[in-house]
Amino acid sequence: MKIVSLKKEEFDNFASRYPGNNYCQSSSYAEFEKETEGYEYHYLGFVDNNGNLFGAGLMLYKTTFLGYKYAYSPRGLLIDYTNIQMLRDVTQELKRLLKKQKFIFVKIDPLIVASERDKEGNIIKFNNVVNNILSEFKKLNYQHLGFNLYNESVLPRWYVSARLNNDARIIYNNFSPEIKEKITYANSMAFNASYDNTGNIDRFYDYIKTSNIKRSKRYFQCLFDKYRGRVKVFYAFLDTKRYVSNANKLYNEEEERNKSLGDIIQSGDNVKYNIQKAINDKMDSDKMLSQYKKDIVSSTKVLKTHPEGIICGVALTIEETNGVSILINYEDPNYTRNNISTILTYEIMKYFGKMNYKYINLGSITGNFNSTSKYYPTLLSKLGFNSSIIEYIGEFDMIINPFMYKVYKNKEKKQERKLNSKKN
Repeated sequence: MKIVSLKKEEFDNFASRYPGNNYCQSSSYAEFEKETEGYEYHYLGFVDNNGNLFGAGLMLYKTTFLGYKYAYSPRGLLIDYTNIQMLRDVTQELKRLLKKQKFIFVKIDPLIVASERDKEGNIIKFNNVVNNILSEFKKLNYQHLGFNLYNESVLPRWYVSARLNNDARIIYNNFSPEIKEKITYANSMAFNASYDNTGNIDRFYDYIKTSNIKRSKRYFQCLFDKYRGRVKVFYAFLDTKRYVSNANKLYNEEEERNKSLGDIIQSGDNVKYNIQKAINDKMDSDKMLSQYKKDIVSSTKVLKTHPEGIICGVALTIEETNGVSILINYEDPNYTRNNISTILTYEIMKYFGKMNYKYINLGSITGNFNSTSKYYPTLLSKLGFNSSIIEYIGEFDMIINPFMYKVYKNKEKKQERKLNSKKN
């Protein structure tokens, strides 16, 4: 085999046909990373002895000390990792080529699924070939970051994914009762979500800049430009007039129910009624009445300041060959209890389901499944959409120059200690 340089169009054509293609494995991502992070890039092709292109790789790289370089192949090389001989040949040729060009190592994080898990972290399905791949990586002197639980890697190792369908009813019917309840409640309070077809980056950034997502307008403008129509924005919107009307309606309905429960309790008739159940229901109803009363007050205030309605959440998506990934799903903290991220996710799933996409990546999580963890609510918010927790194999460094790799890692540790000492 041999390694050749590919043109942008050649790389994109191969990558788009590769199974499980990710938005990071594209010329769009290369150009985006060059503009926002300062990477240079090459598109490499792997050709067999008959001249057939059987694999490819995007190489992002930077120059470090003494003219040496390090590279990153986002979401890994586009090869069949289960083909051990292919992995050996590609690794050997890459090392030979890149050593001449003073590369120290190449970082890869292939989308090889290690397992699927439930919300407690129990393994539902395990990929039996993972151990063979790990063993071969070790023989070829790849350094594994490990089965990290948090965000130690360049890109996350843990994700939540769901299947899509072009029938919105099937999508909804597969949701958990909790998700359905959240959607029903949000709609009853006049919250809805929709795709923004204006492509207005100014509107998007004016809203997102007040959030905890600290990215510049230039960053998002570059994302929009490089992916040319594959990035889409969805807004969650509150109809403030309906909000007031619905809040009053819900309060009045609950008030009648509360009075009926009170009458049952007052009757003391244990033969005709379940008094204990009525007492418990009355306590729940009292809490709901209190909340609905707060809703009336807050909805009235919002109507006065925003009679035209108000944006209360935003989501940003990016399309891949067969699926879509949610990059941002942000809800205004003032409306968290109204399940804004839930209705945004539902709208996104309906929208891309109609476009015949097969799957949706609902975003990253950590591998900490402890219910007391601060990360657990994020996990729960992504489950219930007929979704699965996906664990990938992780991040590896293909070491090309062992001595300089040690030097690089020592320098990296010193920089980390220096940064930590400044924080302390």
